[in-house]
Amino acid sequence: MADATKIQLGPCSVNYKGRDMGHTIGGVTVTYTPDFYKSKVDKYGSSVVEEFLVGEQLMAEFSLAEFTLANLQDAINQSTLQGDDSVSVGSVAGKKASVYAGLLVLHPLAYAATVRDYDVAIYKAVITSELKIEHKTDGEKVLPVTADGLVDENRSDGNMLGFIGDSIS
Repeated sequence: MADATKIQLGPCSVNYKGRDMGHTIGGVTVTYTPDFYKSKVDKYGSSVVEEFLVGEQLMAEFSLAEFTLANLQDAINQSTLQGDDSVSVGSVAGKKASVYAGLLVLHPLAYAATVRDYDVAIYKAVITSELKIEHKTDGEKVLPVTADGLVDENRSDGNMLGFIGDSIS
């Protein structure tokens, strides 16, 4: 039976590596993408007889409205904070992004902090987005962020990328 009380609306907080990243602009989008191998046999031609899961991707996309050094450092995966006033950029090829991975938790602001029923978390989120800093008169300067979930081998099958709902395990 339909239940209008289950309709949800509104922004969420973005917490990365235990730090609140502040306001966002344009919302937050979470995408889960399974990758299946389609098995076909001669008897049925091009008809698919089975599909096998061969990979999964869990990612989040958002734009940070607060242009801070901490947010800038997180938005550039291989960057380094230089003192209190700058972030340096530029590394040699071959460095692992996983070194900078951390827990990303998205919490709907319509619910108290203790109500985590609708949270989305990515265990080993690594920021992989291109950074464009725009200085313009008709919009805020934002930090666009794409966070990809890496497999966490310390977790059980079916729970290696993240969770949706009430769980911080």
